[in-house]
Amino acid sequence: MKIILLLASIFAFATASAQSLALPFEGAEPARGAVTPYGRLSDAVADNPAQSNYVAKLAEWSISEDGRQYDSSFAVPVWWLNRQVIVRVGRSSSAYEVLVDGRRVGVATSGATPVEFNVTKYAKEGRRTLTIRQIDAEQNRVNGLFSTLKPSVTDVAVICQPTIRVRDIITSTTLNDSGEGIVQFSVAIKCDALNAKRSRISYTVHLNDSTVLTKGYRDISLDMRREDTVRFMARVPKNSLWSPTNPHLITVELENRIDNRPSEYIRRSVGARAADVVENKLCINSAPQTLRLRDYNPAQSITEQVTEGYNGLVVPAYYATEQLLSQCDRAGVLVFVQSAINTLALGDHIRIGGNPSNDPFWLESYLAFNRAAYYSTRHHPAVVGYAIAAGKTTGINVYESYLLLKGLETRLPIIYQGAAGEWCSDAVAIR
Repeated sequence: MKIILLLASIFAFATASAQSLALPFEGAEPARGAVTPYGRLSDAVADNPAQSNYVAKLAEWSISEDGRQYDSSFAVPVWWLNRQVIVRVGRSSSAYEVLVDGRRVGVATSGATPVEFNVTKYAKEGRRTLTIRQIDAEQNRVNGLFSTLKPSVTDVAVICQPTIRVRDIITSTTLNDSGEGIVQFSVAIKCDALNAKRSRISYTVHLNDSTVLTKGYRDISLDMRREDTVRFMARVPKNSLWSPTNPHLITVELENRIDNRPSEYIRRSVGARAADVVENKLCINSAPQTLRLRDYNPAQSITEQVTEGYNGLVVPAYYATEQLLSQCDRAGVLVFVQSAINTLALGDHIRIGGNPSNDPFWLESYLAFNRAAYYSTRHHPAVVGYAIAAGKTTGINVYESYLLLKGLETRLPIIYQGAAGEWCSDAVAIR
């Protein structure tokens, strides 16, 4: 009996260890687009994070000799109390864990997309130490799914939002019979309080500095740990829709008022564009687009890469930063965001022990990496499609990733350049 119990314990430990290695994001918030809260409307209009009393960008780091541990600190002022404190790690060259004052907060097995960790219970008033410790690839084989980069951690910020907060802003555009854009704004609101909270979300949508397309407010009440969505619409003139030849942006401003007190202001520039695949062609605002894509080269500027007949880029998630995608928004460059997976990283055979694309052990990682790439970039009008992975081998994880993305995104094309005619890639014309 003792031997049986011992074997059962060993098996349980091994299973738990395997599951912990495959768990993509432990203790992390659901992925979202970048949200910068401001304390005053004038600061939100200026849209400079350095002017926000609720954002602390960490730029000074103490780095260990092996370049794998990064230590910094942030202050928790008194006006952050009774609010939520979130650490946003923009990019890391490897899997990593996050610690506050030496206490482990969470783990991300991919640093290719922004990951947020709610550290409210660790963020007491005063100065706190933040540690980002990269995990050795040999100890966590999931790193083999994407190319190894020089050790680095970038775009780290500590964000403070109220207990009922704006979690994300999503837009969807359709065209009316006159060719105008009917834009639906969906604002995800999350309540982190232990009791019910009520908020008023006031909104203003600007065509430019002097033209208001719509304004109003929505009231919302949420129970403990609940999330819901408030929606409103705006009509955008045909000549102000976003397209590669007319990369026009409009602006939405939000005021989150709790108990009749302003709690945060948020501003985001968006592009109103209707994108669909019609007869195997990507159409933007009903106009067919000839997709001429090339792989993104970080050593070249955007302008240099869209010359020579190219009008779009396949951008790996690691390089699909807010700054880069905003440049593409303004320049009218089409983007397919590719998840942080390289199906050839561990060889091209798909037998057990070979390529992870056909190993169910890595299914959750494939799904999580594709889900994160989608949710963190979908608010950019330049993003007109998603690539499941780099490489050329298929397998159950590639197929399931395709189904996941098709469930999330019904209008934009989902591609996999290694599909070789199989069904895990949409039939869309690309030159």
